[in-house]
Amino acid sequence: MSNKLPKRSLQRRPTTIGSDSADAFRVDSPKTKGYGRYTANEIPLGLCSDVIYRGLSFPDWTRGSFVFNNEELQRLGSFLYTIKARSRTVRSHVTILERGKEAVSYSLMAEIPERRGAFVKAILQVLEQYGLHGAEIAWEWPGTTVKFGGISSDRESVVALLTDARAALKGRKKELFFMGAVYPKVLRESYRVTSICQLVDFVTLFTYDMRPHTNNVADVHAPMRNRSFEREENRMKTNVVDGVETWIEYGCPPKKLILGIGLFGQAYTLANPASYNVGAPTVGPGAEGQYYYEGYYPYYELCPLISSGWSIFYDPIGQMPFAVRGNQWMSYEDTNSIGVKLDFMQQKRLGGVVLQYVDYDDFWGFCGSQNPLTTFIYQRLKQIPSDIGFAIEWNN
Repeated sequence: MSNKLPKRSLQRRPTTIGSDSADAFRVDSPKTKGYGRYTANEIPLGLCSDVIYRGLSFPDWTRGSFVFNNEELQRLGSFLYTIKARSRTVRSHVTILERGKEAVSYSLMAEIPERRGAFVKAILQVLEQYGLHGAEIAWEWPGTTVKFGGISSDRESVVALLTDARAALKGRKKELFFMGAVYPKVLRESYRVTSICQLVDFVTLFTYDMRPHTNNVADVHAPMRNRSFEREENRMKTNVVDGVETWIEYGCPPKKLILGIGLFGQAYTLANPASYNVGAPTVGPGAEGQYYYEGYYPYYELCPLISSGWSIFYDPIGQMPFAVRGNQWMSYEDTNSIGVKLDFMQQKRLGGVVLQYVDYDDFWGFCGSQNPLTTFIYQRLKQIPSDIGFAIEWNN
């Protein structure tokens, strides 16, 4: 699992909350560096009905209360001011984040009833103060089966936290989202899927960035299915199809599942440039680009990059493209691979799609029209015969 991508969110969903399908997009943090700069003014609000601001860092525990960072709250307020000035109809949500190695803040809070109550109270205060419509719980990841922290009681604590949050938010007519992993160990040992899905309005699935550089294997980051060389137990079913179907098999209504799509490229450095097929050995992340972390490229950067001398290939099982130049190898989404995922969403009658992130799209139009992937999804969803909205995530 990779947690190197920064996160904030915007999400558009159906105007009919109980509809069969919805769609969501995520937007990464605004960058002040050249063409990477992106603000709330660039967000294509004409393509969305809801905005999820992703997000606020986990609040500090101070004298019996949870307190959010004041500077982050000010940025949230400024963001919402711009959104509301641009649109009177777009709905807004906020994500509460805790991530990275040894991230146990959610664990320590959720196992104690008094702290759970204080946490929910702090969230509700933010929702009321800023006129938000709901909150997303982004707990990456509960339990002790993954390297990012957690404790053995998390499986029960997740349900306890969501129970308290659901009661408080529903009483104020606010919505509750939960960001869900598709890693088999987390699904099997850290979640009570049926209970989670009974309590939340939507589960936003982490069906992107599923292949860390530490595996030392060149691979597309969001494969639809696994390949024969993937034999490690937890990796064998870490893919879009198995992940979604496991959530459904474990008792989650498909209409509550929001499929995640990453609008970024993940680059590797090949161990041998002559060996470049999927599954080839690598020695780490690819070269660092202009705007993001080593090994990650927003679509607006990778699109013109790979058109300048890179060779383009396609993984027929993972159903995603990848590009190669010398010892550099990069997987990414394009309209073909996204179309496959939208077909799958429609087939399974999922709640929709969430993009990671909308500001990774080619919003400058370097390769043609502005926001080509976002626009493609919007137009494709309009063709699906059900009530589908559009979601954008914004990263703080």
